[in-house]
Amino acid sequence: MLILDKEKAIDFYSLTCMYELHAIKEKIRLFEKKYGKNFEQFELALKKGKENFAKWDDFMQWKAYEKTHESLIRQKAQIKNGDYKIS
Repeated sequence: MLILDKEKAIDFYSLTCMYELHAIKEKIRLFEKKYGKNFEQFELALKKGKENFAKWDDFMQWKAYEKTHESLIRQKAQIKNGDYKIS
């Protein structure tokens, strides 16, 4: 039978969170480089400009990355603050 140490499990989850956060940041950075804007600036320009389906596709994907980024930041803070429950 495998026995898991609570601290090692928390460390593993924390490292996984940090890895995912890095991967998401890289995807966001690629969109920022592609459009020369941050997400908020891109959204404003997109809504004011002529309809472009490729840009709207990028917008939807970028928005999902932004939401995932926010969620991972919250999870990282919860781990750091000990705000979690082991089930």
